[in-house]
Amino acid sequence: MADNRYTIKVEKSTEDETDIYDITWTIPNFKQILETNVMTKGYRIPRYTVVEVPGTSFKLKVGFFGVTPELMEVYYLTTTSYFIKLSLNVRDQQSFTRDFFVEYQAVQANEWQHSAALDNIRDIDRGRYNRPLLIYLKFTVSQAIRVVCHNIPLLHTPQLSEDFGTLLTDTGYSDVTMKSGEGIEFRAHKAVLAVRSKVMRAQFEHNTNEIITYVVDTLWETEVLRDVLTFVYTDKAPRVDDAPDKLLAAADYYQLMGLKSLCEEALYKRLTVENAVETLQLAELHSANSLMQSTLAFIKNGRAKLVTETEGWANIQSVAIVKRMYNLIVADDTNDILAVALNEIGLK
Repeated sequence: MADNRYTIKVEKSTEDETDIYDITWTIPNFKQILETNVMTKGYRIPRYTVVEVPGTSFKLKVGFFGVTPELMEVYYLTTTSYFIKLSLNVRDQQSFTRDFFVEYQAVQANEWQHSAALDNIRDIDRGRYNRPLLIYLKFTVSQAIRVVCHNIPLLHTPQLSEDFGTLLTDTGYSDVTMKSGEGIEFRAHKAVLAVRSKVMRAQFEHNTNEIITYVVDTLWETEVLRDVLTFVYTDKAPRVDDAPDKLLAAADYYQLMGLKSLCEEALYKRLTVENAVETLQLAELHSANSLMQSTLAFIKNGRAKLVTETEGWANIQSVAIVKRMYNLIVADDTNDILAVALNEIGLK
């Protein structure tokens, strides 16, 4: 019987201020996989396999496109925002090899990154059924906050965000008041609020009550409003993990995309089978597309049946989410296309 498993191996090392992850994804019997029934029965939608890389924040995904199929694409995702350089090699241990490189780039958490596209994959190792396909990925993750010139001492310590943060407590030059739903007041500055949020800018540009009274009444809880203002002034959210669902609503309302991304990351970190449907509904309500996709990927990764047995699924209200779940999970019983194909090979 054929070996019907694919494997993930990872080695991590550290050099200076970078972490290096060498990952090998071995897909056995690749040519035979491409000729299984599940691969050739006429799908017109992409079929995917998603795997988690043990001991890291990375996930990998391969997608197969075309009826035969003819195209394979490789993706990766990280649950933490990083500055990443990628080197990728795909080979068949014989004559086929392809290399791909992506220079350092800022990668947002929980967003799939397209890494490589391989066409004419049915020509790989033609006639050789028992050879694996090897996908080598080398992630170089920069942990450096700032670059220091060699042998030159860094005498300047950036503190712009800290200085702006003091404006929240030093009210000497404030010209507007933000009031929470509980009546707690925060002195602020129209210029800062307006440049950071289009919504706040609109409140001061039109003939509204806010421009007459210089008081902005909100419905936000005091701690949520405090966290919003902290982000506005410092670009940081030190208490984002306390109530990311409530803070996400405020970030979406004020169109603070950076804060919204931090909330999505915090919500993903606390994702479980039990709260997956609630998280999907929250993502839909606040147009949190990254959180939506990463939650769907979480569910598809062997957790679909468990999610449909939760109280959240029993009480689901969103027709759109039901359709998403149906299209991505229920309608296609080949969630892990490689596992299904390898299982078919193993049964022969």
